[in-house]
Amino acid sequence: MTIEPIGAASVALYLTPADLSRRGLSAAPGSLTLEQALELTREACGQAGIVLDGTVEIEAYPECCGVLVFARVRPVGPSWFLFDDLEALLEAALALHNVPVDASLWWWEGKYWLSLPSEAEGAAAVCREFASPRQADPLLEARLKEAGQSIFPHHALAQLCRHFLRLHL
Repeated sequence: MTIEPIGAASVALYLTPADLSRRGLSAAPGSLTLEQALELTREACGQAGIVLDGTVEIEAYPECCGVLVFARVRPVGPSWFLFDDLEALLEAALALHNVPVDASLWWWEGKYWLSLPSEAEGAAAVCREFASPRQADPLLEARLKEAGQSIFPHHALAQLCRHFLRLHL
C-alpha cells in the first residue's frame, strides 16, 4: 500500500493487486466494496500515523493494475485558525468577503483565533493561506471563553470587512 497526504484533510491510497490478495480480497476491478476500501484506508492511515478524526468520505477507482482510493475527512467540530496579526486576518477576510460564513473571532494570548463551522471547507482552505490551522481541542472554546476576549461571536468575516475594510455585505 502506498499512502500520500493531499492537503490537511485528504489522502490518496494506492493498493496493488498483491496488496489486495494479501488481505484476502479479489484484485478484479469492481470487486472491492466501499466498506472494504474504507477499512483499508483506516488501516493504511493508522500505519502512517495519520489520524482520521471525523466523517470519512471514500472514492475508490478499481482497475486491473490496482485500486486508487481518495479519502477525505470532514471534521466533526469547527475549524480553528490562529492569526499572528490583524493584517493577515484582514487579508483573509478580504479574500472571503463574498463567502457567507458564520465565523467567530476571539483575541487570546496576543493572537486572533478564528472559528469556522465544519461545513465551511472552502473558507477553511482560504484561511490556511493566511493563518495557522489548529487541531480541534475540546477545551479550546472553554479556554477562550474564560481567558480570551470575544471580538465577533457571529459573522466575523463580514464584520471585519464592514468595520475595517469598508465593504458592505
